[in-house]
Amino acid sequence: MKGESFLCRGLGIVLFMLLVLSAGCLRTMERSNSTVDWVPDGVISEGEYSVHYSGDGFDLYLRVENESLMVGIVAQTRGWVAVGFGGGPGMRDTDMVIAYVLPNGTVRISDEYSTGFSGPHNPDRIYGGSFDITSYGGKEGNVTVVEFSRPLETGDRYDFQIKPGEEFRVAWAYGSIDDFLSMHSKAGSFRVRLGGNR
Repeated sequence: MKGESFLCRGLGIVLFMLLVLSAGCLRTMERSNSTVDWVPDGVISEGEYSVHYSGDGFDLYLRVENESLMVGIVAQTRGWVAVGFGGGPGMRDTDMVIAYVLPNGTVRISDEYSTGFSGPHNPDRIYGGSFDITSYGGKEGNVTVVEFSRPLETGDRYDFQIKPGEEFRVAWAYGSIDDFLSMHSKAGSFRVRLGGNR
């Protein structure tokens, strides 16, 4: 009895510690109405996006409007940020957008496609696709913020065709260097279904 009590107490402490340690890694997704105009200025305004995902130092904001997808990214890095649509497992067959902000405020952004589980990923144009990002902007301070838009359906076979109302996979990652090729510091994925007016 005494041994069982000690074991139960020990397991309880271990479970509590796991909960405490994982509290900072919790991921959340919130939905709201988009109530303000979308502007790719590197500032995420309240009401600018309808979906907000948060986890592991990465916040992703999404909005669908007028046949376009608007994306906002805020990451705890001064390096690159990325989001991918469709595909999997890993990076296989994933439509990706990778971006970073230089110290002078210039945003570098690339419309890419990954062919394997861990790459390689290259600009769509290398495979015969096209650059389909219609507008973008960003800022960098203690975090990197990038916003961009693209058509829901681009007609490019290397872009994931987003259909409102249908669930799809979203992958994300960020790294510590301003480039398109270095290894990520953190990465993850989730599934989402977007609405919006078409």
